[in-house]
Amino acid sequence: MGLFDFLNPKKRRTQKVIKDFQIIMNARFPKGDEDINAAANELLYILNNKICQDEAREIVRLSTGISRISRDFTKERLRRHLAGYCIHHFTESQLEKFYRYLTALTQAMSFDGKSPSEVRREGKQYIW
Repeated sequence: MGLFDFLNPKKRRTQKVIKDFQIIMNARFPKGDEDINAAANELLYILNNKICQDEAREIVRLSTGISRISRDFTKERLRRHLAGYCIHHFTESQLEKFYRYLTALTQAMSFDGKSPSEVRREGKQYIW
């Protein structure tokens, strides 16, 4: 069966996409579900638990991606991203808090190699 999979270019492309996606997810969330849940819990805190855990996990997965690949990640860039599927959950101040959190995650990972589960809120700022 492996030989036939090799000869099927569509299946090979699909397998490559899945592998590439896993590499990207591992880079953003090196501790897997522990990191995703930590980030989702912070989003739930920011949104005063207005959404369910699964929706928070999805928003975190997509938003961390856009925050890392955008050359100039700004609050407006985040607003445009969220406008496609969930901006209605956010007030202006919650959007600002989520933007600050995503920025802190990017800095913690880029400069200190810390994962989302190692970033915590202390007052109005995030430390790691």
